[in-house]
Amino acid sequence: MAIQEDQTSFRYQDPECKTRFAAKLLHPIKSSGFQSLRMDDISKYMDISKATLYKYFSSKEEIVTLLVERLIENVVEVYKQYLNEPDVPFGEKFQRSFTQTMLIVNYASDPFLNDLRETLPAQYERMDAAIGQRNERLREFYEAGMETGAFYKQNPVLLIIQDELMFRSLIDPVYLMKRNLTLRGALYDYYLIKKRQLLTPQAAERVDDNEMNAKMETLVKKIMHGIA
Repeated sequence: MAIQEDQTSFRYQDPECKTRFAAKLLHPIKSSGFQSLRMDDISKYMDISKATLYKYFSSKEEIVTLLVERLIENVVEVYKQYLNEPDVPFGEKFQRSFTQTMLIVNYASDPFLNDLRETLPAQYERMDAAIGQRNERLREFYEAGMETGAFYKQNPVLLIIQDELMFRSLIDPVYLMKRNLTLRGALYDYYLIKKRQLLTPQAAERVDDNEMNAKMETLVKKIMHGIA
């Protein structure tokens, strides 16, 4: 009996299980923040009872903190790895950075960050610092591509700002609807615009647009349905 109780207790503390439940809040939180969410609401999003919810999490703050950890690790920190791979062409790295920037803007939304700043300032500072460090690496990546001739020479900081502003518009359903755009079509068209803007002809020749086109399907699902 004691062994069974220990196994049950371990399940409630299993990091992967807790992260999987917490990830179900990514979609509602990115749209409306988390301050207005009650534990009753959270249990419904997670599709578990409120009693079970409290076995996994002691508070809403614990859940949000876990989400911040996940975002920093999976959306920001992972970015370090593939930009430093010497054998990967700059064009392919550009494709990866494009999708990664889109996900960062999607999950680190204004409603989420505003609530984080007001209620959990320490977590907000960690998130803000991580995104800042990521943007600094992205700037260095752009500059390295320009030095090798893979990218046209231009202001890398403005390239980063351009993406953030554009992506924040494209994930807004009202913005898209007013302009008769679809998320899938607008994202791919912006990718082509950015590719022509950034890559020199020699680098562009090595880029597989068909592969990127396929990746867009997964990207759109994550944005629209909160798939982590």
